[in-house]
Amino acid sequence: MSASGDDDSAAPPATPVPEAQDQQNQPPPAQPTAIAAPPPAPAPPAPPPPPQKATIPSGTALSIRLVDPIDSDSSQQGQNFHATLDSPLAVDGQLVIPAGYDVEGHVVDVKSAGKFAGKSELTLQLDRISVGGKYYDIQTNTYHREATSRGKDTAEKVGAGTVIGAVLGGILGGGKGAAVGAAAGGGVGGGVQASTKGQQIKLPSETVLNFTLQSPVTVVPTTKGPDTGRRRLDTPQ
Repeated sequence: MSASGDDDSAAPPATPVPEAQDQQNQPPPAQPTAIAAPPPAPAPPAPPPPPQKATIPSGTALSIRLVDPIDSDSSQQGQNFHATLDSPLAVDGQLVIPAGYDVEGHVVDVKSAGKFAGKSELTLQLDRISVGGKYYDIQTNTYHREATSRGKDTAEKVGAGTVIGAVLGGILGGGKGAAVGAAAGGGVGGGVQASTKGQQIKLPSETVLNFTLQSPVTVVPTTKGPDTGRRRLDTPQ
């Protein structure tokens, strides 16, 4: 068999595939994985509703219990004093401020009885009340008190001494003696009065005083007393 016969029986060469067709047969490139968006932030909570308020009308009675003692002999005009609310305050039958909250006031005027005449006088007024950590200015009437006057009693004592001295002086020494005796008698009466000081006004701690609101005051009402939430010390064993 000839060599040319072997060449004729060989397989024909492979037909080359066009480049464009080869690219179409390839799988598509992998797509990047999409990153999920973070969930939206939760909405902020709604603000709390504004606190309800109550207006205590003018004419409401305020009963207080003194913490600081007040004395007409030692207190000064403009001096502040502390007290507590002795009775709860209510509006239309609803409790607004329980008893026990702090109240502040001041001495409007004070007069101390002198040694020869006059009487002691004391005038007080409330300024503000503390409720739930807030201070509310208040306007009240004034509390006024006068001590018993010693002026009349003093005049009677001095006059009686003068008359007695004049009588004795007249008996002992005539007209001149009467004049001297009157002066001496007056001195005796004055000495009796000078040793007796006028009556003073003393308001000790725990004294209950009554005032009246002169203008309305608006507060945030509460049913909790001032001691609510305070830690109490254990009773010693």
